[in-house]
Amino acid sequence: MTTWCQIKGDGRLANNELAARVGLSPSPRLRRVRNLEASGAIAGYTAVLDRTSIGCSYEPLVWVTLSAVNRGSMDEFEAAVNEVPEVVESLRMMGQPDYLLRVVAADPQAFETLYIDRLANLPWVQTLTSQLAMKVVKRTHVLPVHPSAP
Repeated sequence: MTTWCQIKGDGRLANNELAARVGLSPSPRLRRVRNLEASGAIAGYTAVLDRTSIGCSYEPLVWVTLSAVNRGSMDEFEAAVNEVPEVVESLRMMGQPDYLLRVVAADPQAFETLYIDRLANLPWVQTLTSQLAMKVVKRTHVLPVHPSAP
């Protein structure tokens, strides 16, 4: 029998095919998926886009240090950064710097404009430091789900 953690990489499987892969009939399998959706374990469905083909292949990481760190400044910064579509991931860090942003842009010039016009003007920003990765070694959104998970 195939375990749930082995069904990855194809969120578009038909109910019958997924049921066959996990060794269930279609009705119980569909109930399980609906229960996972209702419980929030399945938060949604998405397509994995090729960043180069859609003009988002420039991917800098931006470290952010805030000028003040308190609930109000963090809430205000986080609300503002959530309004910047080019920021595809924002992580509050322990220690310094305060945040790590994963950003996408078409090229260095587009990133420079974003950096100067949007990121540097986010509330409470004291310092921005950007870096580029040499190579993406691994990128996945597949989680290592244990077979006994709901």
